[in-house]
Parts: sequence; C-alpha cells; structure tokens
Amino acid sequence: MRSSTRGFGLVELMVTLSVVVILMAVAVPSFRDTFIRNRLTSQVNTFMAALTYARAEAIRRGQSVTLCKSSDGQSCTSSGKNWEIGWIAFVDRDSNGTRATGSTSTETLLRAWPALPTGYTLRPNQNFDNFLRYTPRGEANNLGTFALCHDNQRVGAKAIVITLLRPRLGHDSNNNRIPENDSGDIASCFTS
Repeated sequence: MRSSTRGFGLVELMVTLSVVVILMAVAVPSFRDTFIRNRLTSQVNTFMAALTYARAEAIRRGQSVTLCKSSDGQSCTSSGKNWEIGWIAFVDRDSNGTRATGSTSTETLLRAWPALPTGYTLRPNQNFDNFLRYTPRGEANNLGTFALCHDNQRVGAKAIVITLLRPRLGHDSNNNRIPENDSGDIASCFTS
C-alpha cells in the first residue's frame, strides 16, 4: 500500500507566497496610517489635557498658571516655535510667561510633559511663540491655534483652537482631512 501523505509542491508554495505578499502589500500601509492616526489622537488628547489642567489649576489656586515649551522640564525655552520638545505648567506669579528657577523662586512647577516622538510637530500660530497663560478667572491670555502634525503633513493633522475659556479641536467641515481654525484650513504645520 502507498502512503496517502504528500507535501506541498513548488507551484502550491509559490501561489501561497504570492497571496501572502499581496495581502502584506495591502495591509502594511493601512496599518501604518492607523498607527499614525492613533498616535496623533493620543498626543492631541495629552495636549488638550495639559491645557485643561493649567486652566483648572489657575481657577483653583486663584493665580495665573502658564504653559510654556520646555526642553528640560524645569524652565521655559524661548527660541523657536517647536512645542514638540515638551512643555511645563507652573504658577506664574509675575505673569511674565517665564519660570524663575533657583532656590528663591516662588513660581511652583506643577507638571512637565515630555517631548513628542520623532517626526511629530506641535506648532502654534504667531500668538503663542513661547507661552500660554490662564488667569485666575480661567481665561486664556491669547487666542489662536496649535497644529499637531506627522511629517509636516496637513492632511490628517490635528488643530487645537485656543478660545477665551476652553480649548477645542479644529473641525474639518469641508471633509478634505485638513483641520480648520477660525479662518479655515490650517495653513501649515510650521505655523498654524
């Protein structure tokens, strides 16, 4: 009697590999896009939470609370518009938008947030070069927009619109996948 077991032939193996390669070519870009979208959503939620935290602390403490970009998690960085380096929230006793450091400083550091992953940018329009302050009444010192982007692409980016009282996400009312501020689509990922 002959055994009825047999292995895969070369043709069957090549067909199987071809199907796997085609499926991978379709699935990998889609998976990458999903990963980027999810990371953008996570990062915009983190920044929105930082804004809400700063506003709530200003109201609770009855003092100005400032968010500023910070590369060291202790002091404000004044050069460039690159908020992706990280940011801090602190009690801004003199309301000047910079945190005085040292043993005699009374400007309490409340919280620090780390830098965004490589390839992601968080850039404000001209109103927020260095800081955003909330007054004891919970009002923002400036109005404007932050753009959160991956690889400087406006399509799929996120916009955070700073209003007097509460920040909000920019909408996409024309369905072109570019978020909008109060003037229309964000113009750039370098300055919203």
